[in-house]
Amino acid sequence: MEHQKLIQARKSKGFTQEQMASNIAMEQTTYSRKERGKSPISDEEWQRFAKTLDVTVEEIKESQQPNLKNEHCTFQYNSIGIQFISIPQEVLDTILKYNKKLEEENEKLKNEIKKAGQF
Repeated sequence: MEHQKLIQARKSKGFTQEQMASNIAMEQTTYSRKERGKSPISDEEWQRFAKTLDVTVEEIKESQQPNLKNEHCTFQYNSIGIQFISIPQEVLDTILKYNKKLEEENEKLKNEIKKAGQF
């Protein structure tokens, strides 16, 4: 998803992608990927973009929910790659809690199987 508001704000200030990237200490190619929606933009980066363009984040950030696709995944047929994602802390806590509960249940079932085998 291309960030039209960001592109329009940059152009209205008369900045090229290279100038914008230079102002926020980022490579032009990296900035271009972010502007085109090919790479995610962190909240901190939105703040830097807004400050450079002298606007609020709300003025340049699209209001739509991001279209979550795995098109930039480094996994290919018969290969292994790494992809970094951000998980909100409350989601991670829930996963860890659930995992602990499953491990406890698994241990309980193993003990029951051992007891059943002794008879």
